[in-house]
Amino acid sequence: MSLLRKATQINKSVMAAMSKSLIAFLAFQAIFLFVVIKWSRNAVIVSIGPSSVKLQVKDRSELTGLVHDGNLPTSRSKYFSQSFTRDTNQGGTAVLAGNLPTPWSNFQSQLVTRSEAKCDRPVTNFVFIKVHKTASGSTFMVLGRFGRNHDMTICYPARRSKARHKTLSYPSGKLIRKDCNPAYGRNYTLLLHHSIMNKPAMDGIMEPGTKYIGIMREPLSHFRSIFFWEQRILRHKTNPLGTFLNINENFDLRNKQPYSKHRNFQAHYLGFPTKYMTSKNTSQLYEAIRTVAGWYSMVIITEYWEESLVLLRRTFCWTMFDILHSTRRLHRLKTRKERVTLTDKQKETHRRMSNIDYMMYDYFNNTFWQRVSEEGPEFWEEFTYYRTLNGEVNQHCNSARGEKVFPAGKWSPEFVINSTFCHELRKWGEGKWAVSCRDVVNRQNEEMKKKNPQLVE
Repeated sequence: MSLLRKATQINKSVMAAMSKSLIAFLAFQAIFLFVVIKWSRNAVIVSIGPSSVKLQVKDRSELTGLVHDGNLPTSRSKYFSQSFTRDTNQGGTAVLAGNLPTPWSNFQSQLVTRSEAKCDRPVTNFVFIKVHKTASGSTFMVLGRFGRNHDMTICYPARRSKARHKTLSYPSGKLIRKDCNPAYGRNYTLLLHHSIMNKPAMDGIMEPGTKYIGIMREPLSHFRSIFFWEQRILRHKTNPLGTFLNINENFDLRNKQPYSKHRNFQAHYLGFPTKYMTSKNTSQLYEAIRTVAGWYSMVIITEYWEESLVLLRRTFCWTMFDILHSTRRLHRLKTRKERVTLTDKQKETHRRMSNIDYMMYDYFNNTFWQRVSEEGPEFWEEFTYYRTLNGEVNQHCNSARGEKVFPAGKWSPEFVINSTFCHELRKWGEGKWAVSCRDVVNRQNEEMKKKNPQLVE
């Protein structure tokens, strides 16, 4: 009898223990289910390039982390559903971040970003640093039309030879008021011609509060384009570009000119201090890049030119009409020699030759994608709308060319285009847009002289 009682007590203890275990198990399952549901609600799909490519991340903070870590999209295999290559105007392949230098991890937290205030009026005073062979010609035409339409006062080159070559302070970097056509009684609000970034000199002739726009292209793609644009010596070689890089295989930073068209050309254009170009002090180089970056409200990335225009529109409070552009290609690599593949060793030689260009491109490219991620998923909705709208405008101008009303949408007020707009979009180049901006200044000068006949520059 006592044995039965003892067995009953053991059975009760076992059942009690099992009950506790079951309750604990069910509680764990409930918590797990809650976490899964919470995660699925926060999951977000963000397009980061062409609309056919998707990036899936667990939440928005992970996307920001990816950008900060320089893994967008160089570590894309984990996130992309398909491989991603993008053709550039010059036949190169888009490179978002490349192999970031080791010290980048210590530097990433200092990325310069701008959280612009809510738009109240469009920015109508800016300088564009027009860098050779970076899609700067196409950008010039978009900005030139904006300047003409908004009666901006352009610093048009006073010397005819400069105007003919669309240059202002290039290559010297020196700039004073007399280098521009007169603007009676006022400062300039627009500068578009090729100029080396010289902020003190530019601030001295521009309206206070002027914004600065830069542009950068993936360095190897840029080198390929600029090499065949002006290189004549090695044209007879089967692989002129590879031959040039083989000759410079033992390139030494200390024994060469700090910059040239083949070395750190973009960095020089954008204002990187010449005295630091041969420095091997990585911290010093990054600090200089941060200083340069602080001058710019926007740096356009050539490989993502249309995405950059949308971000520019948002940053400068412009309309969709302001960033419409022609879809015709201005330049492209034409021969097999220009498109020839380079070896890894040749690519590494160029990376050593133009180390500052690569560092700056990595910096500005990462900053660009960080800013895009901060805009949220609606950025891509707007980008898709913009590409569709711009395509429809070009299709109309290439066929009917008459007047057409484009109705208001979420991202654009209603606007009308006509045969004049279409002619300018299809036929005008940089020179025409520059002259149209100059004519605005001439008209302003005549109006000023009528009000004050004694007025002189």
